[in-house]
Amino acid sequence: MSDAMFDGIPEDRLLNMTDQERRWLNNVKRALYDSDQGLISGKPQYHCMEELCKGLDAAKTLRRALRGEDVSPKDQKKRFIEFLHLDVPSPKDGKNEIPLLDARTQKVEMYSFAKLVYAIRCMAIHENDSLDAAQQPDYHIRLDWNMRAPEQWLGIIEDGKVTLNARTVSHRLREILAKFITGIEGMIAMIEGRGFTITGIPPLGSIRPG
Repeated sequence: MSDAMFDGIPEDRLLNMTDQERRWLNNVKRALYDSDQGLISGKPQYHCMEELCKGLDAAKTLRRALRGEDVSPKDQKKRFIEFLHLDVPSPKDGKNEIPLLDARTQKVEMYSFAKLVYAIRCMAIHENDSLDAAQQPDYHIRLDWNMRAPEQWLGIIEDGKVTLNARTVSHRLREILAKFITGIEGMIAMIEGRGFTITGIPPLGSIRPG
């Protein structure tokens, strides 16, 4: 498979994953499933984005392991953003970035899509903050789950803060996780001569952990 997400993963590694690697794959599935449950329940603001970020962390680690790369906790931000940039455009010459006034440092910083997601991840995991716009969090990134806008509209920037269309962002992250899961399992199926489907838009709740 030529997709950058799967480049450098030898066939023999896919067929001989360790117990830990299988556990990481199952953790990615669980994160996607739990996020889907938030969407299905009609209350995505509580854990949907947090679960997607957990899944991205696990997928990033599994990919590195299968490629024979270091999986220690160091350089988490760099590696998380690099993983996202396998599927979303990376900023070049200031393009694809927005200036925001960091609520903690009071300094203007440039944010790409991947950097926005990493900031959301850190707030969710380290501060247990959903950044739900309805609660008016004191942060420069907010997530509006009720924003009615075209899918290509990422959000609104005002006074150095961005209010993101949470459904648009979560849909994009869900695509990445689903493609990673079905891609890994699809490559194994192809090697073994079985049929497979690789997709970024599986039905809600259809990918389940073991």
